[in-house]
Amino acid sequence: MTAIILAGGKSERMRHRDKAFLKIGKIPVIKRQLRLLKKYFKKIIIVTDSLDKYKGLKGVKVIPDIVPHQGPLGGIFSGLLASRDNYNFVVACDMPFINLGVIKYMHRNSAGYDVVVPRINDRYEPLFCIYSKNCLRFIKPLLDKKIFKISRFFPRVRVREISAEEISGLAPLEKIFMNINTPDDLLRLNG
Repeated sequence: MTAIILAGGKSERMRHRDKAFLKIGKIPVIKRQLRLLKKYFKKIIIVTDSLDKYKGLKGVKVIPDIVPHQGPLGGIFSGLLASRDNYNFVVACDMPFINLGVIKYMHRNSAGYDVVVPRINDRYEPLFCIYSKNCLRFIKPLLDKKIFKISRFFPRVRVREISAEEISGLAPLEKIFMNINTPDDLLRLNG
């Protein structure tokens, strides 16, 4: 399985600061993620529209978003195309507290499914999710029609929903799926 970090986007609510390089304590979010992901994944891909910013990161493949300005769904499509593995763990670059135990649990439950997605409080977490390459043929028509909601293709594939009860013993759920969207979010985390 390959890990794919989505690092595109305009970061408008963050006043256009690159969320991947925001610091929690003294460590940028992207470096926190890479430190953790490298313990489990041999291959990591970063999908971005700012290739130069990621040149200094070792042990990762940095690729351009081949369908720019298509939101996270376009990034997922680009990452899946670039990956050589059938299964791929996709995560947003602004999630500083991802949990390896939860990722491993999802991976163990991926056989026979195209999407393995946590569903917490009746909401999908599609940016902390496992996707098979089979999803590509269902994502492309959505992008062509300018439909960007990730879960729109879920009815067309085999989905394994991971409930809060399944993973609540592995880590505090309110932290795992937290992302940094605004300067206030960053202040709260560093306060």
